[in-house]
Amino acid sequence: MAAIWGKLRAGRLIAAISGLLIVVVAMSLPLAAPALAAAACPRCYGFEVVADGVYAEREMPARQRQLLSTAIAEADLRVSSFFGALVRKPIVLACSSETCDQSLRGRGARARTYSSIGFSVVVLSPRGISTTIVAHELSHVQVHAIVGVWAQMRGTVPAWFDEGLATVVSDDTRYVKPGATAADRCMTPADGDLPRSPFDWGPQAGRTPWIYAQAACRVLAWMEANGGRDGVIAALHAVASGKRELP
Repeated sequence: MAAIWGKLRAGRLIAAISGLLIVVVAMSLPLAAPALAAAACPRCYGFEVVADGVYAEREMPARQRQLLSTAIAEADLRVSSFFGALVRKPIVLACSSETCDQSLRGRGARARTYSSIGFSVVVLSPRGISTTIVAHELSHVQVHAIVGVWAQMRGTVPAWFDEGLATVVSDDTRYVKPGATAADRCMTPADGDLPRSPFDWGPQAGRTPWIYAQAACRVLAWMEANGGRDGVIAALHAVASGKRELP
């Protein structure tokens, strides 16, 4: 009997600790990761629904809402033409003011993507509501969904590959040219190593945005040597299954 009561007490203790951890995480989320907190409760952060999974700042003007809807629809087509049917649709939070973006820790970026187990959140600043920028972030969402969060954490997809691929998929004409070959499309070949960690990529990209062109050149060359679009998708699935790492 004493053993049974001991097990019951241990079970209650584990449940209490688990409940406490959930409360602590929930209370710390708005401070530690306000974008994720806003995705969990968009209305709490001044957003309202404009489409399934898409939320705009409540004060966003009608014209800007139309631009947002157009950008998302065109970006969906652009990204699905590369990846096929989209593996994951993110929650999109679109700010129409810098105050909104800063409240979600924008720090000057046009847009950013947060991915975890089973979901992704894309935050758009007022400067990020365009087909190209949305497509760039949707490419990240697909890569993260295919390889999984643990592969991301292990760094098996280098930041330069993820960012270079997103630049190619989004057809960002600031950093890639029209053309049929890697040589045609490349603007600035990369000299030396490019950042493998997203923690290194962010600060460097902030100082030297041209790094996106260099990463795109390197990805274009990799694609040309490894089967193009099909080679990319096969490599990502191989990463997901633990069979390889990307260069």
